[in-house]
Amino acid sequence: MVNKIIRQLLFSTAAMSFIATGSVLAEEIDPIQLQFEEALDNRESGKVYDAIKIFENMLATNPYLNRARLELAVAYHEASLYEKAIEQFQIVLDDPETPESVRLAILAYIGQLYSDELEPEGSHHFSQYVKAGLIYNSNINVVPGVGNIIVNGREFFLPSEEISSVGTDIVVSASHRYRRKKPFNVDGARTSFEWQSQASISSNLYTETSDFNLNIISADTGPAFISAGRWLGAIPLRVDYVNLGQSSLATAYSVNPYISFDLGSYRSILVESSFLTRNYADTVNEPQDGNLVMAGAAYTTLLQSLNTGIEAGFRLRNRSAEDDQFAYDGLTLYFSGYTSVTELSSVYLKANYRKFDYKAPDTIIDDTNTTLVRNDDEITASIGYHLDIKDGFLGKWTLNTEIAYTENTSNIDAYDYDRLLLSLNLSRHFQ
Repeated sequence: MVNKIIRQLLFSTAAMSFIATGSVLAEEIDPIQLQFEEALDNRESGKVYDAIKIFENMLATNPYLNRARLELAVAYHEASLYEKAIEQFQIVLDDPETPESVRLAILAYIGQLYSDELEPEGSHHFSQYVKAGLIYNSNINVVPGVGNIIVNGREFFLPSEEISSVGTDIVVSASHRYRRKKPFNVDGARTSFEWQSQASISSNLYTETSDFNLNIISADTGPAFISAGRWLGAIPLRVDYVNLGQSSLATAYSVNPYISFDLGSYRSILVESSFLTRNYADTVNEPQDGNLVMAGAAYTTLLQSLNTGIEAGFRLRNRSAEDDQFAYDGLTLYFSGYTSVTELSSVYLKANYRKFDYKAPDTIIDDTNTTLVRNDDEITASIGYHLDIKDGFLGKWTLNTEIAYTENTSNIDAYDYDRLLLSLNLSRHFQ
């Protein structure tokens, strides 16, 4: 887009004496003034195509309004309608009343406009992310929401003796984003199109036993639409492969559409959903094969000069399974907040409540039981700290530490458990 200095010169106070002919900047309120202000408001809010219509209508009946003509040219530029923008600028240049300072500013703007026009139809952006560190898990062998699992051909029933262990926590990811230069007209607003893709590998390797080492390979890709200052949405398609111990555990395929609405003043509302199907790798776990449907919403806002932010939301889940004792309806309530401590550091808090209402009597603990249906309530709370390292050997890396505690309460005592998770790691984005 055009250089801001050129834009400021083009619409400087000195230039306005020339381009404010007619009633556009008159003190009294008249229809033309109102149309002009409405067009500017629309363009600034992202509805550039609606602004174009208003400017075009104004100039059809008031062709002498060069201020409106210049604003129309800028709107054409923002809509990537380069030829139309140049045509409007040329009309102003051909006006003998155009001051030399304005003429020079227009020529500089046109030079930038030609440069934008020559850019490729789309641009590619690549980034990478690395996180590496240590974790302590006080309960690595309890898998919430499952009941029992098969690892290396052995079946682990609940209750089981808790196994605590130190381990490594490693995440590596690579992202690609393709952005189309020319925007779309969606409800009068300038809407950009992107195709976003990402692949990642995450690994938790424990020292106490390898039976519960967890490795996940994930990849997602899909379109995204961005209407700056109004809304953004995406429809990512995702695949996750899970390896537990030295064996394949499951593969999941999902589509996860979401849309976020900008409410202004750094506030937004997110509406999200997910449709997932999960397939376990061995016949013993096949009764857990099934689908998951999720829908949720969240509210986010920034406070105190943008140094503090909060998010609160909910998710509703319905999981099906071949064996209904693994199927459930679920509710998640979550809250998170952060605040800056210094320019380079911040602390954050997270709290989650999850409720699981299973759909059939549990037979894992006691296969003679035919009436008791499992119901769980899980609460997780965590506190963390981020420090951006500015200089030295670790410059551009971020130090992260977190303490998280989980407690699960069930109507079947064997499923009661708690977990303390401590983590310390370094992370960095590469672009």
